Amino acid sequence: MSPFFKPVLLAAALPMAFAGCTSTNPKPAFDEVSQRVAARTGHSVRWMRDDSERGEIDDAVDALLQTNVTSRSAVSIALLNNLTLQADLEEIGLSQAELAQASRLRNPQFEGLWRVPVHGAKVVNAEYTLAQEFLDLLTLPARRKIAARNLETTKLRIAHQVLTLAERVQSAFYTVQAGQQLTNRLALIVGVNEASADIAKRQHDAGNIGDLELQNHQATYGQSRLDFARAQTRLRADREAFNRLLGLWGRQASVQVESELPPLPEEEWPIENLETLAISQRLDLAAARGEAENVQSALKLHKSIRWLPGVSLGVNAEHDLDHSWVIGPSLSLEIPVFDQGQPKLARLAAEYRRAARRFEALAVNIRSEVREARDALIAARDAAEYHQKVLLPQRQRVLQATLLQYNAMQLSNFVLLTAKEREALAEREAIEALRDYWIARTHLEGAAGGSLAGDIAGTTANLSDSNQPKQPEPGPKH
Repeated sequence: MSPFFKPVLLAAALPMAFAGCTSTNPKPAFDEVSQRVAARTGHSVRWMRDDSERGEIDDAVDALLQTNVTSRSAVSIALLNNLTLQADLEEIGLSQAELAQASRLRNPQFEGLWRVPVHGAKVVNAEYTLAQEFLDLLTLPARRKIAARNLETTKLRIAHQVLTLAERVQSAFYTVQAGQQLTNRLALIVGVNEASADIAKRQHDAGNIGDLELQNHQATYGQSRLDFARAQTRLRADREAFNRLLGLWGRQASVQVESELPPLPEEEWPIENLETLAISQRLDLAAARGEAENVQSALKLHKSIRWLPGVSLGVNAEHDLDHSWVIGPSLSLEIPVFDQGQPKLARLAAEYRRAARRFEALAVNIRSEVREARDALIAARDAAEYHQKVLLPQRQRVLQATLLQYNAMQLSNFVLLTAKEREALAEREAIEALRDYWIARTHLEGAAGGSLAGDIAGTTANLSDSNQPKQPEPGPKH
């Protein structure tokens, strides 16, 4: 073998010894996201990466749509079928690819030069250079660490997006459920007012009531029809918003949901220390902390190498005109005359301060969100209980008493119909209060970072240290 090729092969093999072997397969990272979501919600996530998986997901969704959709099955469908979520999951693949790229050295650069003498024998003078950037090799461990942290941040952010979607689906589900019940009650009110208007018309024709009383009954009937039409329009809009979250279209868009809102639970979650719980398990806060730490690492790396110029080391061989070989090392050196890295350093420092302030602001906002959601839940439960235990029973008792007196011919038809209308209105308000309670309960779970039922809140103890948000360290001075 020519003496030229030995150092060339040596220089080519040197980068291979340091090249990373990190896989580009994002499935392990996605599995971690799925496990984290399952621990918080009890639901699994599927990633639609090819046609076979798409077919399996479609079959699973069709199976869930065979019966009336419940709150839990609605979340399951959305986590399988929401295409925006499927698009967001691709960020895991992007971050995994970035990690694989950061784990590999840049390819060595080969240069060739061929020259022929102007006079004399036509002997080719050839020169070859194979060089590798030295700084790329020096910073490989740090760059790989930063990319690995970025992947962890991406997993936390995507898991938080999944939890947010689950919260939105539950709120939309309870809104549709309440809308169905409300339209049914409004239809009853329309029927009552229509009967009242018909009776008033007959009595007016008989001369028993005047024009004013007739107009009042007819106006009440007209208003109830308008309220019913508005409720139907609102219900259709709410159903479409629900369909969008679940990714339903075509024949699937006519899916039926459970007709009745669930009753108030007998016991409420303990609401002490919710702020601490939220700070410990909110995934978006953990992602914000990871982003700040990542920028801080990049800033420290740049500070450590800012005075190191770009260096390429390699081997150079030249075939001279006398057919001899000249072989030796090569060095390419960047001279930092005009740019010593100050702009990049300033940009990284600003990015770090921005990430740190966003982390701090998010921590403050999370505490406020939890307090607001907790207070809203307490108020919503009090209102729902008051409607169910006081106002609605009162209206029902009034209706029963009115019916007894009506049967004894002591009250008119109008009084009975008015009592029935007010009882229906009280039932409508009780439905709205119950809807507000379940939505408030869903918001509190979202603000706390996951389900508060059972022992799920205790799963935060099993999270890795990288997921426990804490104050980022101050950035390096510059």
